[in-house]
Amino acid sequence: MKGDTIVKTDLRPKSSLLLLFGLLLLISCTGNVVYNDYVAIPGQGWESHDGKEFVITLPAKDSYDINLFVRHGSLYQYSNLWLFVDHISPDNVVTTDTVNIILADAYGNWQGKGWGNSHQVEVNIAHKQPLDSGVHVVRLNQAMREYKLRGIANIGVSVEKSR
Repeated sequence: MKGDTIVKTDLRPKSSLLLLFGLLLLISCTGNVVYNDYVAIPGQGWESHDGKEFVITLPAKDSYDINLFVRHGSLYQYSNLWLFVDHISPDNVVTTDTVNIILADAYGNWQGKGWGNSHQVEVNIAHKQPLDSGVHVVRLNQAMREYKLRGIANIGVSVEKSR
C-alpha cells in the first residue's frame, strides 16, 4: 500500500472543550439552586401521619423561592393533592400552610411534565420569601381524606435564591 498516508488525529482538545462546555452549562443552570431533594413514597401508600422532612441549610439571609414537586402515576385517583406544609425556622418558629396542588385539568388531562405512567408537577409556594441563614426544616404531610394515599411516587422541595 505505497502512497497511503495515515493521519493521526488528537481528540483530546475536542473532548476537553466538550467537557468544559458541559460543566459551564451545568453551573449556569443550577447557579441559584440552594437545595433540591425528593423522597420516595412507599408503594403501598402515603399514610397521613407520615410526614416527609427536608432539612435545608441556607447560607445567607436573603430572598428565596420555594417550590414543591410531586411525581405520581397515571393510576392516581384524584385531580389534585392537598398538603400540610410546616416550615420550622432556625429559631424554631413553626408556620403551617395548606397547599392544593392541581395534578389534572377538568378533562382529566395530567398537568406538568411526563409521559406514560409517570407525571411531575412543580408549584411555587413562596416567591421572594425573606429567610434567615441557618437550618430550616420543611415537613410535608398529605392532607387528603384517605389515611393511606396511593399513586404518589415522590415528593420534593427545591429552594432557589430569588432573582
